[in-house]
Amino acid sequence: MADDSLMQTPDRGPSHPYEGPSGRTRIEHVRVFRPGRDPLEVEVFRVVNVGEHPDLRAPALNGELHRLDDGERVEVPFLYHDPTACQFVLVIPEGARGRELSERAKLLDSLMEESGDDVPAYVRHFTIAYGHDGLAQQVDDRRVMEVDVHELEPVDMDLTPAGYFPRLAALLPEAGFTRHAFEELVPVLADEALWLFVRVDAEDHDAFTESTSDLLLQLETFDQVPVCVLTLLDDHAGAARRTYLNPAPSADGPILETLSRDFKATVMILDHAQRLLRAYRLEAPRTANAKMMLEHTALEPACSKERWIAAVEACRASSPSTLVDAHPFFLQDEARSAAKALEQLRELEDWSSPHRLEKALLGLSVPLTVLELSRRRILADALRFGLAMSDSLVVQAVRFGLALDAKCLVRGLQQRFEEMVSSTSGHGLDEQAILENEAALERLSAMHGTSTGPRLSCSIKLSR
Repeated sequence: MADDSLMQTPDRGPSHPYEGPSGRTRIEHVRVFRPGRDPLEVEVFRVVNVGEHPDLRAPALNGELHRLDDGERVEVPFLYHDPTACQFVLVIPEGARGRELSERAKLLDSLMEESGDDVPAYVRHFTIAYGHDGLAQQVDDRRVMEVDVHELEPVDMDLTPAGYFPRLAALLPEAGFTRHAFEELVPVLADEALWLFVRVDAEDHDAFTESTSDLLLQLETFDQVPVCVLTLLDDHAGAARRTYLNPAPSADGPILETLSRDFKATVMILDHAQRLLRAYRLEAPRTANAKMMLEHTALEPACSKERWIAAVEACRASSPSTLVDAHPFFLQDEARSAAKALEQLRELEDWSSPHRLEKALLGLSVPLTVLELSRRRILADALRFGLAMSDSLVVQAVRFGLALDAKCLVRGLQQRFEEMVSSTSGHGLDEQAILENEAALERLSAMHGTSTGPRLSCSIKLSR
């Protein structure tokens, strides 16, 4: 796969239809357990490709895809893929929202196995829908109602329609919510749904489209005052709009609570004359990050209005980092050489302290799923080449299931390294790196009571 992360914001030109294995219609056999009745084995769709099987579109949208003969539904997550419309949607049943992170992780993990050139932008940045109703709202034109801008109630500013007025699909809140649109980024919470109003000037007129936008949440602290920074980012256009949230329950706590349940918002882009340019729903895999942020700030004492204003001004002046290359937590293909694996392992070692991991999750808004998958991939690469690691990463690798225990893992490292240095294939390590790795493996061996003798063997799990 290309070096770019699945979660980076790449140059997203027109997406080509995706033909990879993750997007092809797939059926699985599952066993259904029902109270007071015998278990039942049924076939369920885990992927529905309506380009291959257009007859599955209607059942997927109306909830009939997994209905049994007796009328009961089998609620299982599945992927909806329309290659013609470039729609790739992970559908989570309403009663299974707790499985969202694991389903995201499994999908991202399968996409990691493919070449980056084969995975178009609309697949890398797949969307989430809850239940068949949520899916229908995203993809079914029959559920969309055209809105005439002239039917909206008047507000205290001119909202003359732009030349291009997109289909809104019931996205507009009450018209009065746009009265603060002259600010940088205005969050509005209505009926437990988050709306973001953004004004763009002529130089950013084409920025913040649905395909180029990302939504970040970062925690900054100034004079012991926590400031939660919600950022609408367009890395491709080099543009960002921010709003500064006070995590106190009496202030912006409800907004953060909403994001901790479902990290998505409806984005309204207006031009300098407050005319609506476009509107879309935006979602990011940062629900867990928002939960952690609320937990982190829960015990912070309330601050005065003056201290809050000073903290926001300091935060505004510092412009929280949105650099995509400031950390090792990307979803990439496996390292092609031991030298590359060692470089990434050393970077991971630098980021393995609790403080730096917290910085990645809360300060840089790295999605928790991405952080965990990238850590596992770097450790798996180190195991593949027999590269010594710190004892804390040995423990982490065992927790990831890459070996049965620490002793087994260290034995596997020794064996893999011996095989690598004795082979004729180029591994990319210079003599100094080889000597340092040998010494580090000896220290690990002494710590865990292993031996480098060839008679010892132990299997390690390198498959993802």
